[in-house]
Amino acid sequence: MDEFAFREGCTYGTVLVDVEAVRVVDVLPDRTSETFAAWLKEHPGAEIICRDRASAYTEAVKEAAPHTLEVADRWHLLRNLSAAVEKTCHQHRDCLRKRVEEETVTAVPEPPPDAVTAPGTAPHPDH
Repeated sequence: MDEFAFREGCTYGTVLVDVEAVRVVDVLPDRTSETFAAWLKEHPGAEIICRDRASAYTEAVKEAAPHTLEVADRWHLLRNLSAAVEKTCHQHRDCLRKRVEEETVTAVPEPPPDAVTAPGTAPHPDH
């Protein structure tokens, strides 16, 4: 299930999809918990509901189908993960920058071109 805009910024609905059958099951006229709960009561038997984290949908499932397994949809899961990673990197940018600078300074320098090679070995091709 997911919400969509009939008219962006004004009117939203809910689309219900059977993922296994790859078909739209129903389109609800809004995205309220009352409408979705009523639909769930009229159509018992849902085993898994894949949804975003909208509180209206959470309330509807708790009321009308409390034994249904709820899972986060992939798009919202990845969106939330990327936002968390971005926030963490932003919060720690100073220590991350310092670590990069330390790695650059402590890099092992190449031996001088006139370094003596061990007996029986050829000189490095770059030298």
